[in-house]
Amino acid sequence: MMIEERKLNKAIQAIQDLIIEARKLAYQEIPGKELAEFLDGLEYLPALIVEGGDSTNLFESYLEEFCNRNNCLSVLNKYKIR
Repeated sequence: MMIEERKLNKAIQAIQDLIIEARKLAYQEIPGKELAEFLDGLEYLPALIVEGGDSTNLFESYLEEFCNRNNCLSVLNKYKIR
């Protein structure tokens, strides 16, 4: 495992929550470029889970930066309290 095993489930749940956020954006009919940029950023998180070595800190710092930049603080807060 490339992320701490005890944090794996909540990391996957955070990614799922962000996919739900992406769907909400699509239904709000935001411009395709904005949705693509959101998905481009989201795409990096699963890679961190399977990356060699312990990438837990990198996953958490990227998740925090991504959520702050994209106004998804509820996802970040759920990750922290799970």
